[in-house]
Amino acid sequence: MTGAVTELAAALVAAINSRDRSELEPLLDPEVEIVTGRSVHAGPAAAVAWAGKEYDNLVRRYAVDELRERDGRVLALGCVQYVWREEGEVADSSPIALELEFSGERLRRLRLHDDAAAALSSFAG
Repeated sequence: MTGAVTELAAALVAAINSRDRSELEPLLDPEVEIVTGRSVHAGPAAAVAWAGKEYDNLVRRYAVDELRERDGRVLALGCVQYVWREEGEVADSSPIALELEFSGERLRRLRLHDDAAAALSSFAG
């Protein structure tokens, strides 16, 4: 993992995982978009709400195994894990790719890909 943009991507994923508004907000562009398979969350308030979503007994976190940079964008490859709140054990895990685009030092767009292999192929161009 090298480069300022990959360090920024790692900090962003850590802020999402922490669900700490004060860590996440400074990393968001005023025009930020979070694109999931179900919807688009536009603007910092919507992005913070998406990141802070909680479930009754589970905590969602992104475990990143690899960061790839291309043309100022970053593809984070790993898995989304749902962890039991009480026990801290992983209840479910699925491969995922997070495609991150930045405007300066702030996140402009995060797109979640359920098909990590397809996202990698598309990212590699």
